[in-house]
Amino acid sequence: MDHGQQFDVAIREDRRARLIRGSLKLDCGAVIPLVVRNLSTRGLGVRCLANPPALDRAVKISLPGSPELDGVVRWKSCANIGIELGDAVDLEALATTIRVELARSLHGPDWTVSRLHHVATNSSTGSRRTI
Repeated sequence: MDHGQQFDVAIREDRRARLIRGSLKLDCGAVIPLVVRNLSTRGLGVRCLANPPALDRAVKISLPGSPELDGVVRWKSCANIGIELGDAVDLEALATTIRVELARSLHGPDWTVSRLHHVATNSSTGSRRTI
């Protein structure tokens, strides 16, 4: 008998910390941008970048280069939510797909520094200021 069975305690599955941008789609058609903070084969911990869905709400999760995942919101704390997935996720395949998509976006023909960064200048003093 292991420790979890002895005390009738549910043992959490290992989580992997990640920062992956994605989106949630609700059955009403609303789309909520999110950042995945951690994931396991059966769930995701995410931070919603807009108003998060209610508890027990069915959602579809879109992550870069992967098929849509079905899930249900199981906990909520401000903008952070936990999503139980309908099917297990192959974490290694997902990580490989995300790496490939990231490499493709960084080395594609439309990659430019100006697309990723914004240079701000003070308009009252022109483009340069004296030091």
